[in-house]
Amino acid sequence: HTHTHTHTHTSLKTKMKVLIQNLQKKKSLATHLQNQYNPDLMLLQEINLPSESLGTKLAHFTSMNGYGTAIYFSGELKEVQKVKSPHAEIGGFIYKKTTIATTIAGEVEVQCISFHGYNGQPFQSIDKLVAHVQTVLSLLSSTSKPIIFAGDFNTWTNEHVNAVTNIMDKAGLQLLYSWPYPGREVPLDHVFGRGVDLRKVVGVLENEADHLGVLLDLEVKKR
Repeated sequence: HTHTHTHTHTSLKTKMKVLIQNLQKKKSLATHLQNQYNPDLMLLQEINLPSESLGTKLAHFTSMNGYGTAIYFSGELKEVQKVKSPHAEIGGFIYKKTTIATTIAGEVEVQCISFHGYNGQPFQSIDKLVAHVQTVLSLLSSTSKPIIFAGDFNTWTNEHVNAVTNIMDKAGLQLLYSWPYPGREVPLDHVFGRGVDLRKVVGVLENEADHLGVLLDLEVKKR
């Protein structure tokens, strides 16, 4: 009598340990964080790419100097897209850079976005930040693929936060978590998700960068 093994699909929910941080161009900081916390996924802004040694498990959109955004994933990264903000920063030369990539967590494909939002100091235009978010949203999967959209949004006021949250909401992405920027009342750093639950805030990370990082346990739902 042969034993038929029935495969139970427990992998329809997949946990991911996710680290998000604006690195402030500090040398080797992403490599240190990866060694220290061993996350599945890192969504990084202001990376100093030439100083890092994360190997090939990295999608990035960086300037000639190697500064910009990056996505690190322990598994396979595919469908990488590099998106420039539609508006230059004051002075006309710098355009904030966003990296999009699809990761495969268990059997679930997750579209991940490392976002560094339009800043526009000293005027801090809300419309231009919203246009930046909208540009990225327009490139995302229209299918029910889960999405993790996180980073430094440069939301200087509550009006900025509300405007971004509203446009995300219209696209089916919920605000999962925001964490403070030292000395500021309104957080700049946020993580939004679709088809993703926040299970646990493992920790808020203090290091040599001006921003705090965050380590989260997220659960991705396969629909």
